[in-house]
Amino acid sequence: MIDKVIKTCQQLVLITLFLPFAVQAELPKSLVPFYLGVGLGSSSYEVANNDLQSRKIDETGFYYQLYAGIPINQYIAVEAGFADISKLDETIRQEFAGTSERNVELYRRYELDYYGFRFDLKLSIPVTEYAAIYGKVGVFSWQSDYYKQLTVNYFDPQITDIDRRESGSASDTDGHYAIGIEGGKNRFTFFIEHELFETDNENIYGINAGLAYHF
Repeated sequence: MIDKVIKTCQQLVLITLFLPFAVQAELPKSLVPFYLGVGLGSSSYEVANNDLQSRKIDETGFYYQLYAGIPINQYIAVEAGFADISKLDETIRQEFAGTSERNVELYRRYELDYYGFRFDLKLSIPVTEYAAIYGKVGVFSWQSDYYKQLTVNYFDPQITDIDRRESGSASDTDGHYAIGIEGGKNRFTFFIEHELFETDNENIYGINAGLAYHF
């Protein structure tokens, strides 16, 4: 289901952004003003550092968002969007003395992937005729997919090795915040912003830039 939502959103945004370039005449203005946009950037998980040398963690990566908004006036707008955040990948490899001549080998892996919908109130402060700074505050209705693996090899026939694998998903609603700057002319707006996605266990920060088209 979520794959269909992502694919549909991507198609709508691409059509919206590139249609003005494909026709010579400008699209007529909508009776109810609204805008569609897309943002691309890098997200990073806030992960505690336990100084474990055997720990390897990949906490940053590419992410994107698709969104729509309705301006109430020059200063206030409401937005809704979908964000697909980069994965968190953590591995731990350790060896320690056991009951045999070979050391016990431990391998632990944890993968986490977040995505979901955000709903925000956007407040803008114009700084020039064509540029403004803004802030967003709202909620992030997220879903996460996780995978856990724990393998322990004792190299002792008297002790049963451990091989546990678990996968699943979770969901909840937490806060979403952003600050940014935008500028543009006519129907197009370019922006760059810093975001915070809150979840039950991790805070996820993102920096993204993108383009919006106003109808």
